[in-house]
Amino acid sequence: MKSLFLLLLAFTTQSFSAQTKAPINIYMWEDTISPYVVEDWESSTGMPLKATHFDNDDERNLLMMKSLQLPFDIVILDNVSAQIYGRFGAFKDLSTLKNRHHNGSKWLQACGDYAVPYFWGTVGIAYRKDLVPTPPSTWSEFTSPPKELEGRIGMINDTIESFLPTFYSLGLAPDEGTPSAIKAAYPQLQSFNEKVLTYEYILSYVRGTENHNDKLAMALAYSGDQYSLNRYFVGNKWAFTIPDGEIFIWLDCLAINNRSTNPDGAKAFLEYLMDPDVAAKNAIFIKASTPNLTALKQTPDWYKNDASLFPSQKRIDQGRVDVELSPENISLRTKILNRILKRHETQY
Repeated sequence: MKSLFLLLLAFTTQSFSAQTKAPINIYMWEDTISPYVVEDWESSTGMPLKATHFDNDDERNLLMMKSLQLPFDIVILDNVSAQIYGRFGAFKDLSTLKNRHHNGSKWLQACGDYAVPYFWGTVGIAYRKDLVPTPPSTWSEFTSPPKELEGRIGMINDTIESFLPTFYSLGLAPDEGTPSAIKAAYPQLQSFNEKVLTYEYILSYVRGTENHNDKLAMALAYSGDQYSLNRYFVGNKWAFTIPDGEIFIWLDCLAINNRSTNPDGAKAFLEYLMDPDVAAKNAIFIKASTPNLTALKQTPDWYKNDASLFPSQKRIDQGRVDVELSPENISLRTKILNRILKRHETQY
């Protein structure tokens, strides 16, 4: 089936690829697409893929706000940003893509008409099994770690994720919008800040500090990051745990820049990624949760039964999906986060 799809894809893309052979430029997270999937696409269409990576959602959004003429054809972004930028006319309408129906309705609705689901997962804790024999079972245990783990914790620089562990430990939602509640949490945020080694996304941190990786024992992370870490270090030292209580669900969507110079190629590539055979192959390699229900049926049992990728259906149903924050909420969080980061710089 896949071979037939790639053959048809090669014919449908021949007219524009033969004329330009222009690459498809993608703005994405690191380690989020199988090299074999890329190789199959490029060999079948003759159209190269060129990826540029970002470390966090805020970094990507800041770049997008600064320039409407981004040099990218495809952007990976969270479901909230996909909806916002779609409303502003920044993306192509993707509601007519033929393969989007393979995705679950929950994920399609979350990404909207201007994007398609790519991967989903939970926010949890990646940890070194040799350094953290008993991983945190609650967010309070993460923010108040044993003495030997203080200064060995990684975080994420983001207006929601940076607050998530402390907020959950205080009984607040990560997207809490009451100014007084957010301000009241500042002492706890600052106390935890003193125990944090870095606010750089864990995958970027380990790649940039190879001589100091033993300092990092555990970090706020996204489900599937443990597999990226183990691929990078060629071992099995890293694991992932989801603390008790409500889970926070992230969703990555794929959108096409309205100013793309290769929109036909970009649409063909998204159709390719949503083909069930390709989506299954991609998910199995990356070890991230696919929203493609048809592809999920083609994955092996070890993948479907991986609790770090697929929590119980009850926890998923009761989980909290990333939502849009008000401008006032974002402004307050940004001020607090900048203050925390500035103070953190004086510690290290």
